[in-house]
Amino acid sequence: MYDFANVLFAGPCNRACPWCIGKLIPMHVNQDNLGVFPPRGIDAFVDAANEHCVRQIVFTGTTTDPQLYQHEAKLLALLRERLHADARFSIHTNGVLALRKIKVLNLYDRACISFPSFHPDTYAKMMGSRRVPDLARIIREARIPVKVSCVLNEHNVSELGDFAADCHRIGVRRLVLRRLYGETRDWALPQDWPVIGSFKGNSVMDYHGMEITYWNFEGSRCMSLNLFPDGTLGTSYLLVKTPEFTLTT
Repeated sequence: MYDFANVLFAGPCNRACPWCIGKLIPMHVNQDNLGVFPPRGIDAFVDAANEHCVRQIVFTGTTTDPQLYQHEAKLLALLRERLHADARFSIHTNGVLALRKIKVLNLYDRACISFPSFHPDTYAKMMGSRRVPDLARIIREARIPVKVSCVLNEHNVSELGDFAADCHRIGVRRLVLRRLYGETRDWALPQDWPVIGSFKGNSVMDYHGMEITYWNFEGSRCMSLNLFPDGTLGTSYLLVKTPEFTLTT
């Protein structure tokens, strides 16, 4: 029934993305849980994930980065113990703490790094800081597959060709280009990227052996289970359309 299940975190963040999805959901849902162990609602989440045999479990955030969670490794160990044997764990992070916490990062089965640009000026416009994580070093030191997720907007779309080339050069095997939720513009992609398939309604292309997916949130055919920071258990892939929010107001 569900393609994946998210454990969501909220609290102060180490970046300031102007398009942060947490700003679009009710504020009472975004209760700071960076120091809470186990997270609120974890029992209901475990029961639902086991009942539906959800294979992909993702640590991610609404208003913060999941590697800021103070009990990251401890929670990962708890869920590995309590979830079914087929469960696999990943983290969707901005990568700011990836090298400092590389041992913890490598406890996951895979990782996804939100990374919009190699250029400090562009990165600052999109992430609120000029300090660009060393993506090449993260790729080198990771012992798990690392996918790169790149939000597209007017600040970085002109860099797209060079961005893909740099990702390929440092060893990225999978790159996802994401059109922001609510975005009405459809960004033009390089025409020399052949389409080789689709995934959940999104085009998959090839760049010299690197897989590139162009992801449209509204058009994606996905279902997810979501444990929000306040303990709400949501059942909508589009977080802003979570029907359970009406039950917690």
